[in-house]
Amino acid sequence: MELQQSPLYATYIQRLGWKILISEGTHIFIRKIPFIGTLAKIQRFETLPYLPILIPKLKLLGVTTIAAEASLVIKQSPYDEWIQSISKFFTIYREPFMATKTIRISLAPSEKTLFAALTEAKRRAVRKSVKNSITIQVEPNITGLMKIKARGAGLFGSLTTYGADIVWEEFSKKNQAYTLLAYEKDSTTPVAGVLLLLCDSIAYYWIAGASHRGKQLFSPTHLVWESLVLSKKLGCKYFDFLGVWDERIPKQNTSWKGFTKFKEGFGGTYQYYPLSKKWNHHLLPSF
Repeated sequence: MELQQSPLYATYIQRLGWKILISEGTHIFIRKIPFIGTLAKIQRFETLPYLPILIPKLKLLGVTTIAAEASLVIKQSPYDEWIQSISKFFTIYREPFMATKTIRISLAPSEKTLFAALTEAKRRAVRKSVKNSITIQVEPNITGLMKIKARGAGLFGSLTTYGADIVWEEFSKKNQAYTLLAYEKDSTTPVAGVLLLLCDSIAYYWIAGASHRGKQLFSPTHLVWESLVLSKKLGCKYFDFLGVWDERIPKQNTSWKGFTKFKEGFGGTYQYYPLSKKWNHHLLPSF
């Protein structure tokens, strides 16, 4: 099960104002959206919902538009056929709400092996951060990280942290959320931070932020490394960066290229989600 199909995530989404429909074990999020109509988001589902059961349920709730983003276990061809079938009953919202590609790191190797898998530049950055007396602490709340994000985004700070306090509340109740903050020596003001969400033995890199000072001291790289170490200690099998730029749809999310390069420096493998038919002409021959 991926994060977006977990009960904790469903509770979080419900608190944001979405209705929850569970059909054959799959969580579906429903809400009326201006200019779209009543939208049903089916995200990271692991089995293709059986349409004779699903369609009447959605019709009863007044759904007009479907956004269906499958999990990694769904293959492209059956996904295409399913989308084609359901498109006879609903409008398909084809632009992805979620990342179509991610990087996932196996945490099975030893810490020494994981560190060796980092690029030379990333290993050097971790060492520089340590030399700069940056310390990483696990925090009991999300307040410090939200302040960092808000300061970095200026006028749009509230948008970058929307829902962060709610997702923290829901996941931390079950010890499935961890905030890590980076501090300079003898300082009580953090210079960078990360929020990790855990689900089904996977640690997700949910939110990250850093001040200009924090970036100068290489604390974002140090934080990712300590997040890998913590995730492994907590028994997670994988660390998921949650999203990177997808070369199959090169004109989408071009602003992601910068942090994609950052994330690529920690090793791991690329994982590709099925793409909506609209984008299929961009698929690489090897996919």
